[in-house]
Amino acid sequence: MTSSSNRFDLTGRAALITGSTQGIGFAMAEALADSGASIVLNGTSDPEVAQPAVDALKKSGQDAWYCQSDLSQPGAAHDLYEQAVARAGHIDILISNASVQRFTPFLDVTEEEMDFQFATNFKASLVLIQLACAAMQKKGWGRIVTVGSVQEENYNSKYAVYGALKAAQTHLVKGLSKTYSKDGITFNNIAPGAFDTVRNKEYFANPDNLAKMVAKIPTGRVGQPDDCAGAALLLCSDAGKYITGANLFVDGGMRHKPDPE
Repeated sequence: MTSSSNRFDLTGRAALITGSTQGIGFAMAEALADSGASIVLNGTSDPEVAQPAVDALKKSGQDAWYCQSDLSQPGAAHDLYEQAVARAGHIDILISNASVQRFTPFLDVTEEEMDFQFATNFKASLVLIQLACAAMQKKGWGRIVTVGSVQEENYNSKYAVYGALKAAQTHLVKGLSKTYSKDGITFNNIAPGAFDTVRNKEYFANPDNLAKMVAKIPTGRVGQPDDCAGAALLLCSDAGKYITGANLFVDGGMRHKPDPE
């Protein structure tokens, strides 16, 4: 019988995680590195700014690299994947975590804003999945995880574009799971709720805002980045090899309460 620890062993695997120098993406990177995976980090920051994140991962004894890219730009997803393969040699695990968010009343959303969010939040993810899936098919093993949002279900009109694109991404991986899971590849989505990350730090710095948010969450607190780490490790390891086409909410139950905006 395989021990539970061996089921989470990622020794010899290489993971590309977009939007991963901080927050949820970095917490996922740490979890995978601690289980033996080499990691390609990604973000828009200059390499010297991202270097502390790379160094932190290397302390686990695994190889780690950083690839800078702006996934809202044409061709950026292709370039990123090529850079990642050049550094790691192969990509066994793809976590598409990078996203942009605009808090705009629906009637004020411009086409430019829609295009910007579409390029980063859906198009880049789709292209990276295409590239990774083709390579994983040849090896007969792969893990693809997208990172969505509680806004897929907990509708807020000021996040209309963001929520719709996250729902589209989840629909994509659910569909792909039906076609390619037979090739040893799993496709899943993790949907975080309200998390204490850099994106939300200014908002949560206001005690009233924090209290209003916590009131929406049955567990009574906002999430911390490493609350998503275990979910990522499960879905990226052999412990989760029979999970595909799933949408795993890591939201403290937030989606079960109505959002009064």
